[in-house]
Amino acid sequence: MQNQMLLKQEAINAAKNSDWSKAISINQEILQNYGNDLEAMNRLGLAFLKNKQETEAKKVFKQVLALDGSNIIANKHLDKIKNKEMSADIVFDQNNDFIEEPGKSKIVTLHRLAGKEQLQKLKVGQGCFLQLKNRYISVTDENNRHIGALPEDISFRLSKLISNGNEYRCVIYKINDKQCLIQIKETLRSKKNEQIVSFPSKMQNNLVIPDDFILEEDIPFEVTGDEEAEEELELAMEKINKNAVS
Repeated sequence: MQNQMLLKQEAINAAKNSDWSKAISINQEILQNYGNDLEAMNRLGLAFLKNKQETEAKKVFKQVLALDGSNIIANKHLDKIKNKEMSADIVFDQNNDFIEEPGKSKIVTLHRLAGKEQLQKLKVGQGCFLQLKNRYISVTDENNRHIGALPEDISFRLSKLISNGNEYRCVIYKINDKQCLIQIKETLRSKKNEQIVSFPSKMQNNLVIPDDFILEEDIPFEVTGDEEAEEELELAMEKINKNAVS
C-alpha cells in the first residue's frame, strides 16, 4: 500500500495530464485505504465529471456535503452540474502564477465574447494573444481565433503603450459559457514608456458581463473609460513625442 501523500501526488499528476480514468482509480484507492478524505473526494467528483460520469460525480459531491455542508468546492460543482455549466480544464504552466503585480498586471473581464463552442475549447492557464484592431484590442487563441475584446478603456491605453514598444503576456484566468477573464502581465516596458504605468490603480474591473455582450461579430465603440487615466496617458505621450522631435 503506497503512502497517502504519494497517492495524492499521483492523483494530482493524473488530473494535470487529463487522465481522468487514472485519477478516478487513484482517488478511489485513497478513499478505500484512508477513509473520508474530503480533498480526495472532491478530486474524485471532478474526475467523474470530466470523464462524463455526471451521476457518479453528483453522488460524490453530495457525500462531501454530508460531511461538510459548507464545502465550497462541492457546492460549486453541484451548482455547475445543476446549471449545466462547463467545467474548464486547466493548463499547468509554471509561468502562470496569477500573482498580481500592482501597475504591471491585471485580471480583465473580456467583452464581446466568441460563441460557446469556441469558449468550451479554452482552458484555464492557456496562453492567449493581443491583436490590435482599429478601435479595440482583440484577444485570440494560438490559431488566431477571436476569444473576446478588452474593455474600451484598457484597449485605448494598451494600444498606445504597445505601439510605443511595450510587450504583454496574457493567459486565461477564468472561463465558462458566459464569461472569460484573462490575466494581462507587462513583460517589457519600452524606453518610451518607462515613466508610464500599464495599469493605474484607478482602473477597475467590471466582473459582471451582460448577456448582450456575448457576440461573435465586431461592434465599433466609443472610448468612454477612466478620464483621469486617459488624460495622464495623453500627457505622457505628448511629452514623449516632444522629446522625440527635439
